[in-house]
Amino acid sequence: MLPRFGLKYAVVLLVLLASAVVGAYGFSTLELAPMNSSTRTILLSLAGLAALTVLTRKPPVILCLGLLACMSIACGQTWPVIVVAVFALSATVLGRWMLRQQASADWSVHLLVGAGTFGTLTGLAAYLPINYPWLYGTLLSLPLLLGHTHVSAIGRELLRHIQATRSAQTPLQTGLDVMVCGFACLYVLVAFMPEVGHDALAMHLFVPSHLAQRHQWSFDASTYVWAVMPMLADWIYSIVYMLAGETAARLGNSAFTLLLAWQIRNVTLWAGGSATSARWASLIFLSTPLAFAESSSLHVESAWTAFMLAGTLAILKVSSFTPDPSERLSQLLLAGVLLGFAMATKAVTLSVLPVLLAILLLQYRAWAIQGLGKTLLLGSAGLLLAGATPYVSAGYLTGNPVFPFFNAIFHSPLWPNINFEPPAAFGTGMTWDTLYRMVFKSSQFIEGRVGAAGFQWLLLPTAAVAVLLSGNKKALGILLVGVGAMFVTFHSTAYLRYVFPSFALFSVILALPFSDARIFPRNLAIVAGTLLILTNTRFIQAATYYGDINPSALLSQAGREAYLLERLPIRKMVDTVNTLNSGYQPVAVFAPPLMAGLRGDALYASWYNLKWKNEFDGARTPAALTQRLRQHQVNWLLIDLKSLPQAPLERLLAVSTSYARLDDLDLRKLDVTRYELLLNPELSSLEGWSLTSSSSYDASRKILTVNVKTPATQRVEVTPGLSYINSVSARCAATPTAGRVQANWMDDQGDFITASIETFDCTRQWETHEMNVVAPANATSVIIYASGHTDTPVAFRSLSFR
Repeated sequence: MLPRFGLKYAVVLLVLLASAVVGAYGFSTLELAPMNSSTRTILLSLAGLAALTVLTRKPPVILCLGLLACMSIACGQTWPVIVVAVFALSATVLGRWMLRQQASADWSVHLLVGAGTFGTLTGLAAYLPINYPWLYGTLLSLPLLLGHTHVSAIGRELLRHIQATRSAQTPLQTGLDVMVCGFACLYVLVAFMPEVGHDALAMHLFVPSHLAQRHQWSFDASTYVWAVMPMLADWIYSIVYMLAGETAARLGNSAFTLLLAWQIRNVTLWAGGSATSARWASLIFLSTPLAFAESSSLHVESAWTAFMLAGTLAILKVSSFTPDPSERLSQLLLAGVLLGFAMATKAVTLSVLPVLLAILLLQYRAWAIQGLGKTLLLGSAGLLLAGATPYVSAGYLTGNPVFPFFNAIFHSPLWPNINFEPPAAFGTGMTWDTLYRMVFKSSQFIEGRVGAAGFQWLLLPTAAVAVLLSGNKKALGILLVGVGAMFVTFHSTAYLRYVFPSFALFSVILALPFSDARIFPRNLAIVAGTLLILTNTRFIQAATYYGDINPSALLSQAGREAYLLERLPIRKMVDTVNTLNSGYQPVAVFAPPLMAGLRGDALYASWYNLKWKNEFDGARTPAALTQRLRQHQVNWLLIDLKSLPQAPLERLLAVSTSYARLDDLDLRKLDVTRYELLLNPELSSLEGWSLTSSSSYDASRKILTVNVKTPATQRVEVTPGLSYINSVSARCAATPTAGRVQANWMDDQGDFITASIETFDCTRQWETHEMNVVAPANATSVIIYASGHTDTPVAFRSLSFR
């Protein structure tokens, strides 16, 4: 409590005045950017919801749900919306059953426990080729069928809210609800847009699409350096992707951001805030450009922060603020599970856990009670079961449990014995002007523009001082966690995405004093809050390059295709590759690593795949490069013609033939015709060939006439694991019959290993028949056959093995 005109109150006003001066200077340096599509979307949503709210007596939240349902139908995204809603309902029912009322928690905690469990099961299933839509349909259906009583109760509760009026709300609360719902409309609409984000297409959408197409994940860190990193959020996205595709995954990400707004509301109320201040906290968070950036593309920070925030609140509840001792222990157990899920989502959790442990130790008297031993054991087990799996897997597969980080300590052979370093562009540590630079020099902290961090940071010093002087111990605990997490993380790398949980916590800290009429006059707080929301809204796209709202891309498939063709043609090129690469062989990618949806492995000549990069860099001649590509069974190459240095580009062009091109992207096929292994493939003479019957060769016409009993053969050396093309040009010698394309593989002792055979029906016309083969691991040579499939003769005029 800060008495008006007291010393403490004067200190707060002095800090506010200093912040206003600093902010005014910062704003004087800004150049106002043009109005963006996201800002226009918010304004249109607000106008529509405000009109509906005035014309009806329904709560804005219910009106918003109706509006979102109409938008999903108009955009043709009804099925993804249904799938995400079913996932949320199923996860909530599962989480409620798992907790069994062990700890007092609302539906959001139940949902997180259930979602984390579903994601963990998916991560385990990813090791096996069992990942099909029917499996995940069954997985989501079971909790709904077994918990039908709870599902019915949720349905009745929702119906009650739909039938309710907003009579209990004040005009300010109604206005804040309208604004929160306006941002919710933006977050859902942006999820309906096609994915164009770098991290999403390189990893977070790549993993679900790979799982859906190949039915398991390879966990091959030598091909993708991030393949064994914690990926709980990606496994959660994979569930809905398996059932409803890309939009469902993006919508799941946006749903986590909206869930965070609800969690922030709960934390604010727990800390002593009013219903109004809880709405302000949620609105401050949703208006933050970084929060929108997390939903504009498929990222994992929203899901990670949801687990972190719920776990943090559970830690804070393990204190004297929770009067029931048994409830404190239950919250301790719950914290272990939720923070375990956070660990399994993002390794940055490991740097924040010491801060939470310090908070826990500071209040040890509250939980050091009878029954602690069992709770600590169960909580630790929950933490390990929920969070340790990816680290154990990484340690087993690579020798480094946090691969590729700290490899100077763990010495995994898959990465140099140096520590993996974050981008140097973002720096480390905190200085006296960090908050100012975060707002007005945001590019030092994220791939964004001025204002990316949101302008609420200008008010944070005032709010923090008010909390420190007010004596609100709950708010003080929230502040300490937020500052501690930010300080520890920035010590490693000053990157805003890694401190997203602090953004959520500081939204609570901002709302508590500024919405308290006993500290700040109500009208002043409303003006400050309104200006903050308007400013954040004006800069809503400052933290992302992917947040455009394009009506044509939303409303029609043709508009969606045109948008991708103009905005990111590489996505269309992936579809072309999939059409041509029928064998799903690896594709060598010399372009940005945006290959989500590729039906096969992508070989990146970058830090994603150091082994392949070194092989590519070491292939200094076209012949050496061809050998490297064939060793990896590559037939197709995707090249960005403007991104490669001249020398390697010339080598790539020399060994390949262009098949399709979009702008600077060139899809090329490896040209193996010049690397013929057979001697006399055109049968100009019999040198190299072994004939069962000398009369089978017509020297004047250069034709072999053979059948199954009188084949012609030639033996050539091969390299194990290489792909080859075995082709023949043949026709019927007299009557219709069947012929063979045949290769017999031999080991270094000359013993037979196996045969690769494909039959064909011959005609009276010369036709080419082709077979793609891969040399077995122990093969050193192959015998190529010119042979019929029956006793009826077949004529051959050429054979090829390349």
